[in-house]
Amino acid sequence: MTDVWSSPRSAQHQTSLPAGELLHSGNAGIIIHRVGMLEYDMAREGRDFSVDLLGYMNRAQAGVATTFCYEEIFGIRDRLHWLVHMKRPDEYRRLLKMVDHDADFQDISLNDRLPKKGGGNWEKMFVPRSFQETILCAQHGFTHEPDDYDPSDTFVPPAMYQGPQPQEQQLNSANAGAVILRSADVRYEFREEGRQFAYDWQTHLNTTLPGQVTSYLYEQTWGRQDRIHWLIHLRELEDYRAVSEVDRGEGMQKEVYDRERAPQSKGGGAWDRLFIPTSINDVLMVPHLVDADGS
Repeated sequence: MTDVWSSPRSAQHQTSLPAGELLHSGNAGIIIHRVGMLEYDMAREGRDFSVDLLGYMNRAQAGVATTFCYEEIFGIRDRLHWLVHMKRPDEYRRLLKMVDHDADFQDISLNDRLPKKGGGNWEKMFVPRSFQETILCAQHGFTHEPDDYDPSDTFVPPAMYQGPQPQEQQLNSANAGAVILRSADVRYEFREEGRQFAYDWQTHLNTTLPGQVTSYLYEQTWGRQDRIHWLIHLRELEDYRAVSEVDRGEGMQKEVYDRERAPQSKGGGAWDRLFIPTSINDVLMVPHLVDADGS
């Protein structure tokens, strides 16, 4: 489905592919969240490298993988985030084959991009050991797939089937003007209750702010047990104010926060018993803007 709306500062403008051919946080079966830290004195070159590489990868891997780049704001300076969207994890082999054998990919990756700074390529632009990857899969058990959904098409049912918003109103990693990555560790004894709270919270948000905010729920796979993530997509950065107002509103308090969450057999209690203290964290990202000259 082609999105009917897109922020002029959205990530889909990083590629020349039409919106209907893109994989994103709503229709992907698996997402690789990659983080890397640029060296301060090579930040511009690092961003240019990312633009060139993503442009080629998205064309070469159309229908298999779509990658977008985001800047972390109100956080760590010159920290970049990439979301690599795929339908299934086995398709990662296509990316590996390209990295090892594609001459055009290697030309972009290994070309001397630092002729005035001693020479070198991307390996000098990023802080050693700063690259990290997290695997996100849409939280199973909360989706409502249509009758014609083919379960073999994606690793898990895509997140776009989680909530009440019609697909044409949903924001995602391709068309949003800003994205909040919220992460939390659920206590093992409350793993089901914690996920239910997370889903109830985002459902209230999605019901209240259609076309303005869309939240999807994921769990971390091949990583830390019972760590969950929300991707909260904002139409524009300023729409975070609306998220805060809904979060503090009477409806959210009554319908979500005040509900008894922990079973009496485990001592009872509200949502605040379900999570490890200090584990709920937000990272605010905006799409890296590609200039008219492609940089």
